[in-house]
Amino acid sequence: MQKLFQIYSKFCHYRSIIIITFLLFILLIILLIITIITTKTLFLSHSSTKINIISSTSTPSINESCYMSTSTALPISCGCPIKSNIKIINGQSSNQGAWPWMVSYGPKRIHVCGGALITSEYIITAAHCLHSNDKNNPIDITNIEIRIGITNLNDVTYENLFSIRKVILHNDFNPNTYKNDIALIRLDRSVIQSDTIQMLCLPRFTSYIYPRVNTTVIAIGWGHTIDPLIDSNSQISTQLQQTFLPILPIIKYNNNNTNLCFNQEIDSPNQQFCAGYENGLSDTCQADSGSPLMFFNEQHWELVGIVSYGIGCAQKMLPGVYTRVSAYIDWIHDRIRY
Repeated sequence: MQKLFQIYSKFCHYRSIIIITFLLFILLIILLIITIITTKTLFLSHSSTKINIISSTSTPSINESCYMSTSTALPISCGCPIKSNIKIINGQSSNQGAWPWMVSYGPKRIHVCGGALITSEYIITAAHCLHSNDKNNPIDITNIEIRIGITNLNDVTYENLFSIRKVILHNDFNPNTYKNDIALIRLDRSVIQSDTIQMLCLPRFTSYIYPRVNTTVIAIGWGHTIDPLIDSNSQISTQLQQTFLPILPIIKYNNNNTNLCFNQEIDSPNQQFCAGYENGLSDTCQADSGSPLMFFNEQHWELVGIVSYGIGCAQKMLPGVYTRVSAYIDWIHDRIRY
């Protein structure tokens, strides 16, 4: 009898262990399911706001958290103006401080080209603005004045004025095809960031398809608002202008080895892209060269293009051509010091 009791006791003991183990297993499964559901929900919540693709007829969705006051404890380091400028109409003047990385440069008080501040000491621009076809007579950089943090060309103070320490042209820049139309300018001193002077973000990785086709970007500049070929009295704008431009597909024709955006031919689709409208609704123009094309990506503005060349301004079927900045990320980082 005692033996039977011992056997029964052992059975009860093992049964309790089995039940407890089973319950723990069930609890573990439940916790695992909850974790997976929670993680998936968080992932979807983040990825759904990663990139805002803008159609050519819409206004970009911009998170107001990018636009901060000077009292913000942890400011975003680049691509985030102090002042909001969300509502943009083609060819509209921009507000003071809306694009604080925008640069104007040329001889004393004369605007020739634009650029963008990408570090405290470096500006990025188009190589053709600083290239001289006469190797024996290079551009005199001591005569060039850099103006940062202004929207009106007449509102220049000492704090906005800089000189050039060094110019870095892309070694393979081709002045005939405008391939590799990219250059860096090193300033004579570091800028001090403020309400009106900030840096523009670069793309985070090398890509030959960024910005993507049908994405809408914003172009800014002080260039002509009327094509000088149409109106010989056309002048540059003293007030910084801004406009939406859609990224266009590039069609390759193998029979004659050409690449076209509508009727605009480009030499190197990996390093260049087109932006504009079939009907010539809006465009960049003379004196916009070197100026930035920007895309709002993950709560900051990124530099995606540099104004390079075009045939006339706002001509039907002839969109502007731009340097694809994402193709030069390694080249840029190899030449600048943060």
